[in-house]
Amino acid sequence: MISKKSVSGIAAVAVALLVTAACGSDDGSNSSATTTEQTHPLRSSLAATASSAVRSGLNTAQQVIQDAINAALAAAPITFDSGSSDLSGTDVATIKVVAVPLKGNDAKVEITTYAEDENPATAKSVAKARGDNIAAELESAGVEKSRLTVKPQGNPTDQNIKVDEAKIEVVGS
Repeated sequence: MISKKSVSGIAAVAVALLVTAACGSDDGSNSSATTTEQTHPLRSSLAATASSAVRSGLNTAQQVIQDAINAALAAAPITFDSGSSDLSGTDVATIKVVAVPLKGNDAKVEITTYAEDENPATAKSVAKARGDNIAAELESAGVEKSRLTVKPQGNPTDQNIKVDEAKIEVVGS
């Protein structure tokens, strides 16, 4: 897993590249009497490369976290009995495994839960309770509440959605 230190290190290198590029002379002379500042092509290239490296490092770190979450959910999905928002012991164990890669970083996650019911308000209410229960377990496992967003979906129209199964996705940091 890429740690917060690694991402910080990438950012530090990017800043160093930007500072080095900004301090260089455009024409090789030490004259500071230039009235018009021009951007040297190398500076622009270094700045773009540094910016891209930082974005890539952050995206890679988020992907590593998502991959770990996906592996946990593939091994033991968080599922619910129809019409219920109760978590089983297996679900709680899965949530604790999901919490591990979320500790020590500031990744934000979205918990998407579904439910079906003839009454759309009931479906939405059950989906919300499911997501809230998962969020509460993640919080008790050490993930800050401010990083968790519950996205309940009552009566989803996509036939490919597993209604009684939760999704957890990294959405930023």
